[in-house]
Amino acid sequence: MSSINPHYTFEYSQPEEYHFSHDSVFLARQVYEIYRDEGLTPTACLDLCAGCGIIGLDYLFHNQKERGVVPRSFDFLEVQADIYQPHFDKNSGHVTDGKTSLRFLGLNYDALQSEAYKNHYDLILCNPPYFHRDQGTLSPSDFKNRCRFFIDSDFSNLMRGIENSLRPGGRAYVLLREQRQYGWSAFHLAGQHLSSVMSLEILGDIRGTSLLEIRKAN
Repeated sequence: MSSINPHYTFEYSQPEEYHFSHDSVFLARQVYEIYRDEGLTPTACLDLCAGCGIIGLDYLFHNQKERGVVPRSFDFLEVQADIYQPHFDKNSGHVTDGKTSLRFLGLNYDALQSEAYKNHYDLILCNPPYFHRDQGTLSPSDFKNRCRFFIDSDFSNLMRGIENSLRPGGRAYVLLREQRQYGWSAFHLAGQHLSSVMSLEILGDIRGTSLLEIRKAN
């Protein structure tokens, strides 16, 4: 896949200290094309580890522009809300058309394991941190560290939150970077933390990062 995004959306507002990866816009486009080709329109969506909303807003933009059908609701969950929400508010103005209800949730993703979010979403999109706390050198910036490393919670709780909050028949698309140099496989670790009602498949590669599809049985 090209490293240049051929499906330009708009100029995003984002923190100067940490810019989003282009993996995010490729993820949004690829999932849009999957659902377009299957003729599916999810009802309730979540951008998990949302940052300033790049993935979910890009996905929504493509649906508005090219299909004319959109989800009823789209949530954006991000633990560093104090930094990211002002940027999200600016970005969401580019796609707001009244047909999709947008919510920014300043929460730790552990909240997705609660009863309030059980069987809540048809579609989850996620570009999470790639590193555990002991993998690599931490930055002097707490903000950057929380973007790159699992600090507020961990990978196992991310997977459990996805399983609990997906509706039967729902899907999640997660970018995973294998960390074999540290002795573990993100794909195999994901499988260990999901129950037998969940199925996993690597769909391909986005700029060196694996695209994982997680489905919940009906």
